[in-house]
Amino acid sequence: MFVKICGITRIDDAYSCAESGADAIGLNFYHRSKRFIEFGDAEVIVREVSPYVTTVGIMVQPTMDDVASAIQATGIDAVQIYEPNFDLRDLVIGKMLYYSARVRNAEDVKLASRIGADLIFLDAFVDGEFGGTGQRTDWKAIKLSGIDLSDRFVLSGGLHPENVCEAIQGVGPYGVDTASGVEISPGKKDRKKIREFISNAKQCGS
Repeated sequence: MFVKICGITRIDDAYSCAESGADAIGLNFYHRSKRFIEFGDAEVIVREVSPYVTTVGIMVQPTMDDVASAIQATGIDAVQIYEPNFDLRDLVIGKMLYYSARVRNAEDVKLASRIGADLIFLDAFVDGEFGGTGQRTDWKAIKLSGIDLSDRFVLSGGLHPENVCEAIQGVGPYGVDTASGVEISPGKKDRKKIREFISNAKQCGS
């Protein structure tokens, strides 16, 4: 079971994720996010933890130049994109490409399944927001899509240590992702919750 902890802003939280067995951490480059991190701060985290976890840069409606700049400035291992301002098929970056879809209905899941990305994240649709809302993604809509999620789909949106097993068993994703579900406050993680979330996900997804 692939597990990503998103919205990392502090090096200590990045270490906690790595020590607890996270597969990836997310660094949010969207300026309107409560978990926004500057490239310089992100570069330090990437340099310190990248050998142990995949470091992922979160970008919202970027241009190809924006993506290139983020990679060059931080050295991230992967880019996770919401609503790109270009055709993803035109992007050549030499890094892993993740795509985030905000799910309103089953058709959104079907459309996301056609995207050529290494991983596809299914997130809750909240008007004007891109991740980290704490709102649960519509699991019913996901299941109604009939898409096999076990290959490259990662479920996010409203997940926390107490419901991650239910999500894995009910939806059957390749992986899970959380931000607010393991926080004390936006951008400040709870070490105990990180450990519990990862442990529960790994056990239920084995």
